[in-house]
Amino acid sequence: MENQLPNFPVKAQTYVAPGLSSAKIPGVLQVSKLNLNKNWLITILVIFVLITLPVIAFVLGKQQENARQNAEFIKTMSSIKNAPPPPTETPTPIPFVVAPIVTPVATASGTTTPVATPAAVWKTYTNTKYTFSIQYPNTWYNNEYADKTGAGFASSGVPYSSASEEIKASAIAKISDSLGLSFADYVKVAGIKEFEFTKLASIKPITTTSGVTGYEITWTNQDSSESLPITYFEIPSDKTATIQIFLKKATDLDIYNKMLSTFTITQ
Repeated sequence: MENQLPNFPVKAQTYVAPGLSSAKIPGVLQVSKLNLNKNWLITILVIFVLITLPVIAFVLGKQQENARQNAEFIKTMSSIKNAPPPPTETPTPIPFVVAPIVTPVATASGTTTPVATPAAVWKTYTNTKYTFSIQYPNTWYNNEYADKTGAGFASSGVPYSSASEEIKASAIAKISDSLGLSFADYVKVAGIKEFEFTKLASIKPITTTSGVTGYEITWTNQDSSESLPITYFEIPSDKTATIQIFLKKATDLDIYNKMLSTFTITQ
């Protein structure tokens, strides 16, 4: 009988060479940590882009809208600056006093003789902060604003609120003027930025009894109607603001014009 080696069962083993991880062994499924990290990074980047893109789009849209509005405003001011100046003829100032009252008086001969009584005297409002004054009927009331920029006037009751004012005289800060417009050109566009009027409707230069020149202006509203007049006066001591006289009640137009003629700079 030939010599035979014992037949022992042999268990299959996998030899892993030093320095070789099991992830590199063929047939062994492993999840790569590098791929997992890349997936997280891509997810974070996608979330970041989804969040920031709307913000960037909003900011760019806002900048474009502001640029468009500024371009339109500059175009309007440039066209007005190049427009022919208003007529230089100075209107005749309107007297502010009420005409004398003539009262029939009986005489010894039985006839009547007209006798003129003194004209009504108006009150005077003086603003010390912006150095101007204006007169108003002695039967009217006035209320100076807490910031001392001006006052409101009314024929009945003290005008404690804007709704009760009939005429208003106040200093208003100038809007930004990048073109360096003259006062005569500035007032033609001031209301568009200050009160969001659509465009200039009319402009009329006026001269008060004290020799101060101003501009009575009306504007076109959003509904295409024409506003009540606003009269602008320049402040010699302060180029950052203008004095504006507002007519807030159409039935007071005659009083408004008489008050305008009494406006003066007190400095």
